[in-house]
Amino acid sequence: MTTAVTNYVLPLKLAFLNFYFLPIVLAGYFLGRRRAVLGAVLCVLMVGIFVVLFPASFAPSGRSLDLYAHIPMWGGFLILAGAVVGRLHEKLADEVAVVRRLNEELQQRHVELQRVNDELRDHGENLESRVRERTEELEDSKRAVEAIKTKVEDTLYATMDSSVVNMIIEGRLRNEKRTMTVLFSDLAGFTPYSEDVPPEVVIRDLNRYLGDMEPVLLAYRGHIDKYMGDGIMCEFGAPLHFETHRLMAVVAALKMQEKLTSLHYPWHMRIGIASGSTITGLIGNKRQTYTAIGDVVNLAARLEKLCPPERVLVDRYTWEDVSRFVDGRKRRDVPVKEVRDTERERQLEALHERLAVAEDDAELLHQIGRVHLALDEPVEAFQYLERGLKSDPKHVQCKVAYAEASLQLQEQGRISIKGKRRRVEAYEITGLRNPLDDRHKIPAELAAELAHVPGLIAIPVDVMLPVEALSARIGHSTVVAALSYAIATVLGLSDRERLDVLHAGFVADIGMEIVPHHLLNRRGAFSSTEFELVKQHPAEGVRLLRSMGYESEPLLAMVRDSHEAWDGSGYPNGLRGEDIPRGARIVAVADTYDALTSWRPTREPWARDAALDEIREGGAVGRYDPEVVAALTKLLG
Repeated sequence: MTTAVTNYVLPLKLAFLNFYFLPIVLAGYFLGRRRAVLGAVLCVLMVGIFVVLFPASFAPSGRSLDLYAHIPMWGGFLILAGAVVGRLHEKLADEVAVVRRLNEELQQRHVELQRVNDELRDHGENLESRVRERTEELEDSKRAVEAIKTKVEDTLYATMDSSVVNMIIEGRLRNEKRTMTVLFSDLAGFTPYSEDVPPEVVIRDLNRYLGDMEPVLLAYRGHIDKYMGDGIMCEFGAPLHFETHRLMAVVAALKMQEKLTSLHYPWHMRIGIASGSTITGLIGNKRQTYTAIGDVVNLAARLEKLCPPERVLVDRYTWEDVSRFVDGRKRRDVPVKEVRDTERERQLEALHERLAVAEDDAELLHQIGRVHLALDEPVEAFQYLERGLKSDPKHVQCKVAYAEASLQLQEQGRISIKGKRRRVEAYEITGLRNPLDDRHKIPAELAAELAHVPGLIAIPVDVMLPVEALSARIGHSTVVAALSYAIATVLGLSDRERLDVLHAGFVADIGMEIVPHHLLNRRGAFSSTEFELVKQHPAEGVRLLRSMGYESEPLLAMVRDSHEAWDGSGYPNGLRGEDIPRGARIVAVADTYDALTSWRPTREPWARDAALDEIREGGAVGRYDPEVVAALTKLLG
């Protein structure tokens, strides 16, 4: 209708044809491609009708051929414009729809995300609260478990040695047969005392006594097996093996006697020690204990019963291993089993006391042999009578008794002498030997000059004894200290410097505590790893001395550098020459001399001259300070 009116009214219809593009484009955009094309077709038809009916109104000049060519072209472009714009509109509408849909989805997801965030926030807050509560519960449970664990460990440690507990936990404790040393002790006079005082006082005093003895036994690596009233059973060399278990047991026994005396207890202690092969392990069903069983245990208990108060009695195997470090004497052979004839036992005791003064008295040996025959102990009788005949071959009564003992042995059967023995050799330990009395390493004249020096040492001997017992070097610290003091005197050091050198020599090896015990008496050379471990002991010695309250810097420097070498090849810092403290150079030479001239489980001691030659050679090649070597040579040469 609009097209018809427009074509009818407007005079210049050809010029107005381009106007039709505007509604068609708008129709394509707003109404869509189909309607735009339809509208364009209708417009073209309507214009075509007017062109046919009124050609003059379109082409006044009369050029109708051009008009008929122009109108189709115009119509085609009009239809094309409607189609293109409509298609573009549809595509744009699709894109807009997609964008709108995506926006809606995004909005929905945003809402969902917000909801999830809110839920997560709430869950996080609840989770944090629950985690906090659970953590508190776990911490409470952990504290409860730790408390129970502590109580269990305290209970175990109160009833068992810590090494036993650790080996049980680690599954390393085995039932086995091993060589070890067993110590028994008890108090003479404790039973009458306990009957005369209130029970609470008895328990208090007994606990105080045991509390004083425990540190001594533990310092020498003893395993306290059990307390039997006032008695103690302790093993050395089990459950952890120590090569020097006999020596550690004997030194511990001497220190126990010394401590009991120093604390003025109203009792006297008896100690029996035996060593040999025993069976060790956990015994018991629900209630178990780590202990040792065997003849050695029985023998140690027997020696303790026969030991005089304030004494230490050991068997022959223990004595042979420790005799180079302790003073003692052989006592009479003691019966393995319980004594039945106490009168004859007292008679034997008196005869042996006399024999100790006159060892080759044939009559005394004859009387001892007769007593053993009366006790039905032909093996012991035979040995003493044989000694009597060697001392006096013409002793008639000894010959007769010897024949009687021989007949009794034949009657008892042809079994080994060892199998027939009813007594064992017992030795009484009286104390540790003075290491300065060893004439093999210290000449008599020098020993006399140094006799007062150990009294100048202000550091307790118990600081070094456990380490020395573990490495079988009893007396090493005293000899090194005394020789260092003597060398310092020869070199003209002041009194203060000599005292520092004395104490440095005494504690120079205190750090050996950290060296594993299997390396202390190692046969052969160390591996590089083992030697690195050994090289740490000077620094450890300084740390231990500081922890014990020793803060003298000159003393600590000497201990730290006592293994440095004049040529810089020592340890721990590789110092050389004058950079090494003079006292440390002195201690190094004294330590080497005593190490060479002392017995070790791995070798025999060197002769004094050989040791001096070795040290002089070390001085010549730069190992030791030549001035210090010359001073030692002057003292001992």
